[in-house]
Amino acid sequence: MNAQAPSVAFADLLAYTDYLAQKWLNYFQQHPKALDIDVGGKTGTLRDLVTHIFQVELFFADLLLQPGAGSMAPPAKLDVHGLEDLQQMHQTAHQKLTRYIDSANEEALQHTRTLGPVTVSDRKTLTQVVLHGVHHWAQVAMEVRQAGFPTEKPQDIIASPVMT
Repeated sequence: MNAQAPSVAFADLLAYTDYLAQKWLNYFQQHPKALDIDVGGKTGTLRDLVTHIFQVELFFADLLLQPGAGSMAPPAKLDVHGLEDLQQMHQTAHQKLTRYIDSANEEALQHTRTLGPVTVSDRKTLTQVVLHGVHHWAQVAMEVRQAGFPTEKPQDIIASPVMT
C-alpha cells in the first residue's frame, strides 16, 4: 500500500462498529420485544443474530491477540440471557479489538494464519470483523423495519459522529 494513498484507520472503523452496537443496544432497551423478531433460517430470532455479531467479534478479537493461533472452529455458543449479557459481550470484544489495534504495526498486520480452508493476514481478519458487524447491523435495521417497529435516524457512517 502506498503511504500517500487515502485510507480509513481501523480505529475509525472499530469506533463505527461500536457506535452501531451501542445504537442498537439502546434501541433494544427501549423496544425489548424487537429482540424476539423471527429472522428465519438457522439464526432464529433477532436476539440470536445480535448474539452472533458479538460472538464473532469476540472470536476474532481473541484470535488476533493470540500470535500464531489459527482455527477452523466457529465461535462457541455463549449463554446469553439479556441485554446486559449482550452489552458485556460487545464491551469485552471491543476492548480486545482496541487493544489489538493500539498494539499492531504494519508487520503484525501482515502476519498470516490459516482459518479453515484459507490463509489470511491479520489485516484481512481485522477487516472481516469490522465489516461483518456493519453487514449484520444493516440486516438488523431491515428486520426491525419489516416487523413494524419504530425506525430511527439512518445508521450510515456519514450520519454518525464517527470521523470528521
